[in-house]
Amino acid sequence: MNKQQSTFVVKYLTGNGRVGIIRPILHLKGAQYTNEIVTLEDVAANRADYPFGHIPMLIETKPDGTKFELGESIAIEQYLSEKFDLLSSTPEENAIQKSIALNIYFEIYNHCFAGKIPIQEAVADPNSEFLSKALPQFLACHERWLNKNGNNGHYFGDKLTYPDLVLLHWCRMMQGLGVKLDENSPVKKLENTLKEMEEWKGMYDTFHPFGSVDA
Repeated sequence: MNKQQSTFVVKYLTGNGRVGIIRPILHLKGAQYTNEIVTLEDVAANRADYPFGHIPMLIETKPDGTKFELGESIAIEQYLSEKFDLLSSTPEENAIQKSIALNIYFEIYNHCFAGKIPIQEAVADPNSEFLSKALPQFLACHERWLNKNGNNGHYFGDKLTYPDLVLLHWCRMMQGLGVKLDENSPVKKLENTLKEMEEWKGMYDTFHPFGSVDA
């Protein structure tokens, strides 16, 4: 890493959870970063040390020695995506890419973690609202976006962008919870395309949403 580039610290639990996109961005882009593992007890005892009293938290040390601290996982993801060229340089396309990522969160997160019934029960019942309505609508929408780009395993162009990583994260999350995805779906094509990226350097499984890392 060039000494003139920033270094980063990601403060979070060992699990990937809410940093399941933050850590991969830093890893894939070859950033110099460390994981500072904290416990929920640590955070509860020192809430004033965090921007909003909770984790995750990103600490960037810039080449001139100044520090930049940022909280909230989606804000961190978007900041790093801009910094590491995972978003477009035009305001319009930049906004569209962020909107795709946010739609994935809004449409899937609530069903997986904030639904009226546990996601495991919803996945086991083919007549559940999630399997019969929400998931098919979600997949159809994002398949249209992917097909619009030629079904080449990316949302935009032929290179990795921020929404690619968000969809990958949630595909892996849903499948880990028991959701079956069509192997011929453009969504699955994106997952398989990103899985083959050499930049993982053999650590693809380390960054699974249900995986964990060492400090």
